[in-house]
Amino acid sequence: MEFSLRPYTESDATPCGECLYEGFFTGPIDENDRRFLREYAQVLIEKCNFTYVAETEAGQVVGFVCGKYSKPFSPALANRYETKKHYGLWCRMFFQFYLKRYPMSPSFQRQFGAFYQQMRERRQDVFGACDLELVALSSKAAYRKGLGTALVTAFLNRAAADGAGSVRLFTNSLASWEFYEKRGFTRVAEYPFRDGSDHRSMVYAYQVGEELHETGG
Repeated sequence: MEFSLRPYTESDATPCGECLYEGFFTGPIDENDRRFLREYAQVLIEKCNFTYVAETEAGQVVGFVCGKYSKPFSPALANRYETKKHYGLWCRMFFQFYLKRYPMSPSFQRQFGAFYQQMRERRQDVFGACDLELVALSSKAAYRKGLGTALVTAFLNRAAADGAGSVRLFTNSLASWEFYEKRGFTRVAEYPFRDGSDHRSMVYAYQVGEELHETGG
């Protein structure tokens, strides 16, 4: 499958929500679930400094990657965002979510609840030593061959172009963490879930080289 990478635009919110679903969830969803995923993807993307999407020759968005700079590395970069901020959407979404007023289907609500609890295992202190965090990497399951690598490469290219020396990402033993190890990331932190289960949270780091790489298919 041939695809190209480009900066995110606001019109990508809906397909990015679809990519988020196919990258992290299984099972049927209804229109309310899709609306929630669209809004969640948009809020997530707008909290990051930059996002790249991958699309096919037919213009179908099949994946995205987001990056967020730390202020100690570069206050100028940390305060510059490439997407429009919809603060009303942010407030409404989080207010409805915390009050459990989103009309999600019961099966998807259970899945998202588990996903959200996993995200809450992320500890802020382990990201204090990096310049840039890879916040989200998602792709549609049908197009994963080579797509994840291209998204990570675009992310690292951007890190190098902006002068970042180190990047980190958060994942866990329920995810495809081997993907990052195969691409040169090193595990720098690991700790058990706070729920007492046998699952583990993991943080991976990458030292950005000076040479930029190809980002195409």
